[in-house]
Amino acid sequence: MKVEFIKDESTKTVKVEVNGEKYGELIFDTDQDVWVLWPEQIDDGVGYFDDLEETEDQIKFELEHAGD
Repeated sequence: MKVEFIKDESTKTVKVEVNGEKYGELIFDTDQDVWVLWPEQIDDGVGYFDDLEETEDQIKFELEHAGD
């Protein structure tokens, strides 16, 4: 499984792709001070950390181990 994070400086968002297909989008929530993942398949966000690198590492780990 290949998980990629594509930063968009103009919108300050990060696209999340799994195996070349769009999985969702990371948006920083200034009210909660955390990065929130908005998956394409779910109409709800999942909050992570205030640090983008830590958030990306956690999402990558979760996606790679989802079937364990």
